[in-house]
Amino acid sequence: MSIGPAIAPTAGLAVATAVSAPQPASDVSITAGQLQAEVTADLAEPVPASAQPSALSAMVSEAVTRQDGLAPLLADLAVAVNAPALPDDARATAVQILSSQTALGADITAEALKSAAQGSGVFLEASVAAAVLAPEQAPPNLQVDLKALLLQLASELAPLIEGPTLTRPAGNAATAAPSRALSSKLEPPVAGGPTAGQPAARATLDPQAQTEILARALQDEAQGALARVQLSQAASVPKAGEPTRWLFEIPIATPGGAGIAQFEISRDGRGPSGGGAAEPAWRARFSINVAPSGPVHADVMLGKNRARVTLMAEDAGARQALEAHQAELVAALAAEEGPDVAVRIIGGAPPRPQQPPGQLLDRRS
Repeated sequence: MSIGPAIAPTAGLAVATAVSAPQPASDVSITAGQLQAEVTADLAEPVPASAQPSALSAMVSEAVTRQDGLAPLLADLAVAVNAPALPDDARATAVQILSSQTALGADITAEALKSAAQGSGVFLEASVAAAVLAPEQAPPNLQVDLKALLLQLASELAPLIEGPTLTRPAGNAATAAPSRALSSKLEPPVAGGPTAGQPAARATLDPQAQTEILARALQDEAQGALARVQLSQAASVPKAGEPTRWLFEIPIATPGGAGIAQFEISRDGRGPSGGGAAEPAWRARFSINVAPSGPVHADVMLGKNRARVTLMAEDAGARQALEAHQAELVAALAAEEGPDVAVRIIGGAPPRPQQPPGQLLDRRS
């Protein structure tokens, strides 16, 4: 069930904040060698424990005002790859980003989802750090890591932009560009918070646009997507007394274009309870939003020889379609996990988990 290296509370935090803090477009530069060198330097200089919350808070404060959904960027990249003004190196990176989409068909496998999770960008620095600490292991493939590709795209677009880039307003829907009318309403990813899928977005780029106009639009969207990955990384940092959890998003191929599925996988580590009943060792929550079904949410708990699944569909037609295949899902789970399987399918949206006060300030209104 392991999906990748957890972000350590010391080295992982230092690496994530030092290597991937939001930067002006003109200052962005990333190569595989540079990333490994910076990770090595960070691991060689332990960060004092007292500095960790400050570093994390600074990264979150900056990223939360810049974060944006990945769906608008994917929609515009699909146009940009055919635009004459896009340089060849940025075009090749755009193709790689677009190819990161996972098709959620009937033949989807656990291995495909695991690979998508590992390439979501959340584990980038931790994977590089693991390779630095264990040189005998194969280094991570940065050409399939979403965060590394976003950094690479931003680096390739930066020379095409003259003058400073504009800082995006903090979620001001009234002044946001049309391409972000929907994504500006996205809640930042928060550990234990609600999951939400992003539907496919509509492209707003003119394929005949001048080079700088095209580069500025893609750079702004790439920086917003990078900030959102950083927030997912911050939400995945282990906290004392809480379950280990990983929060990440992966692009999915839908008939209407590229959408985004959001996942949170957690491990409670409690094992069997005193009464002998096995507590769930793993929990996965995820959401997708694919037309015409609309938002669908899943909550899966797996323990020793037992499974509990709740599917929630906000659209009545989608709920009925899930109910029609409920018996098949029960049979498939029973074949994998044993006879102790329960599947519920209900309508509506999941209840919002209770969040402790003070995590994030809503600056959108």
